[in-house]
Amino acid sequence: MSKSKTQRRSISSGTSSAQGYRFLNPYNFVRTLETRNAHIARLLGRCAPPPHDRYVGLTGRIYCRLTATTPIFVADGENVREEHVNGKIHRHYRFFRDPENKVAIPGTSLRGAIRAIFEAATNSCFAHFAGDKRLSYHLLPELALQLVPARVRKINTRWELELLPGTTTITPGQRPAGPQYAAWVHVYDPLQKSKTVAQSLSKPYAQRQKLSLTGFAHGELCHAIIERMIHPRRNFKFWNVVHLAKSAQSLPEPGANQLKVSGYLCITNQNIENKHDERLFFTNQKLSPLDLPDTVRQKYEELIADYQERHRDEVRKRRDPNRPQGTEPAFSRFIVEGRQKLTDGDLVYAMLDKVGNSGYKVRFIVPVSVPRVGFERTIGDLLYPSDLKKCATYDALCPACRVFGWVWGDETAVNPPELSVRTAYAGRVSFSHAVLTKDGGTFDETLAILSTPKPTTYRFYLRPRTGKPQNGQDDRQVDYNNQNQILRGRKIYRHHGARLNPQEYRSVNGVKSDQNRTVRGVQQAGSIFEFTVDFENLAPLELGALLWSLQIEGWHHRIGYAKPLGFGSAKIDIVKISLLHPEARYASFTSSGWHDQDQQKIDAWIKEFKQAMKLRFGAAFEMLANICDLKALLADTPPLPVHYPRPTRQPQPDGKQYEWFVGNKRGGNNPGPRIALPLAEDDVAGLPLIDKNGNIIP
Repeated sequence: MSKSKTQRRSISSGTSSAQGYRFLNPYNFVRTLETRNAHIARLLGRCAPPPHDRYVGLTGRIYCRLTATTPIFVADGENVREEHVNGKIHRHYRFFRDPENKVAIPGTSLRGAIRAIFEAATNSCFAHFAGDKRLSYHLLPELALQLVPARVRKINTRWELELLPGTTTITPGQRPAGPQYAAWVHVYDPLQKSKTVAQSLSKPYAQRQKLSLTGFAHGELCHAIIERMIHPRRNFKFWNVVHLAKSAQSLPEPGANQLKVSGYLCITNQNIENKHDERLFFTNQKLSPLDLPDTVRQKYEELIADYQERHRDEVRKRRDPNRPQGTEPAFSRFIVEGRQKLTDGDLVYAMLDKVGNSGYKVRFIVPVSVPRVGFERTIGDLLYPSDLKKCATYDALCPACRVFGWVWGDETAVNPPELSVRTAYAGRVSFSHAVLTKDGGTFDETLAILSTPKPTTYRFYLRPRTGKPQNGQDDRQVDYNNQNQILRGRKIYRHHGARLNPQEYRSVNGVKSDQNRTVRGVQQAGSIFEFTVDFENLAPLELGALLWSLQIEGWHHRIGYAKPLGFGSAKIDIVKISLLHPEARYASFTSSGWHDQDQQKIDAWIKEFKQAMKLRFGAAFEMLANICDLKALLADTPPLPVHYPRPTRQPQPDGKQYEWFVGNKRGGNNPGPRIALPLAEDDVAGLPLIDKNGNIIP
């Protein structure tokens, strides 16, 4: 047995950090709860909020002290300085200032941080949740070979697909038995030197002549002379275009082993490093068009939108995204175009299923030959319980939406509400800026590049509905299409505490680019801020939930920028709370109506909240899954270093963190360990370093 296989076996059996270097992922998830007693503590469910035009509950002010327990930084939108580095813009930000130019944490940042805790603690809705979004995955190359070139046709209101499989009979579920379906049009020199050409200089493949596409357009009907060819390394057959002409132009007569054909030119740009050919879609077969169902068209348009969203920022930074930049490939044409809707004449690749002895139906269509494909299930389909979707009506708001506010926002709705229907509710809490009252010191730093969320990393973002995540399972057991998989919960960045290592937040070698920031005036741990929270018409249970969410048992809130890198931990203490008694205020010329509350009263409100949670969700408050997860992520300094998965102990300047995920999910005869992120409360043994080949590094 190889050493790497021994290491993989030991990690899947849950061995401890004695195995070698271990680290904790910067984020994990707070699980959601199933309601056990829906008729109890109805204020923890969905109901109509109280009015704003009269006093019907508790109204007052909470005075708070916030103490930074790690460096903390909240960017100011003003006085942003730009520095040009290697042709790109690197930005410098200062710490936020209030209207009096005092260092402060804006009330909006505080509100967002406290609401996130309140939502998790009260099992409220997922207020910012793209439930209709359909994520996508890379289709395996062996499956991509089954894709059939096709052209979309719209005839009146009917949508259909014209199949263009070249000279080869379509065999759904199998790679082409003859030459590949589309002809190759040699246009580019690869950005990376071709090993195939270098090793086959005497073969016809290496002697193919490049063609110019100047004057030709994507989707244009063309005439071509094609000849049969064999790939020298992979031994598959394909048709190579040797002459290309517009429909009105003439072509020479075809020679031996050549054909004259008509077809549609498919140009997707030089969108991968080793790309050398575009494609010509054609056929010499008489095939009936296929029906193109509405659901297939919709999923295609969602896929295009997903592609465009993934690359939007990168496209904006390119001078000409249709062309390579140095060794970086161009972006696909459909990404740059910005168009999402399917139109008559579009060229696509179709995955077909066999119907009967000789029929076909369309399973899905994609824009390129090695594509991403949308999952069958949307993100919303994986939310569990399903009633935690964003609140949709005024009369059925969750605790967080009633306390912090709500706006109807289903942009995908076909029929939005009538103007007479209430579509918003103002929150009953407001946060002042937190003004710096004790300066614990400051520093400037050029930060490491922050990673973007990667929800298609199934082993980190999904978990089984019952039981715990397991190591060693293949993709089909853990992806979005598996009916047993659900979303893990609410994403929380863990507190780093004394484990915070400057090497994790500093840019390696101080490198500056357009992907990272330099921050000025970062407040050191020990800095103190003070702020207030005004509330109105809260029920005692709601006030208890708010007070608990502010103090969170002395754990650490996560506020501001660079939380994955360890910034932004802070403790909040309640200095005092004052209640307004409206009757006393308006019945007397001398009484303000304000009365400070003692600690016993504060504890009683929090106790009422905890008791209601216990009764509604069926377990002692501290034993509820969401509270256990919050404690695991926010309570104490973790036992291990905290950083994103990567193949080395030290951060690398070339940013090869992705190699960890490549190696972890590696398939084939020598698969990677396929490690799943443990649940937050179980996440103590840590993750190993993994290289791109799936080997665990000690």
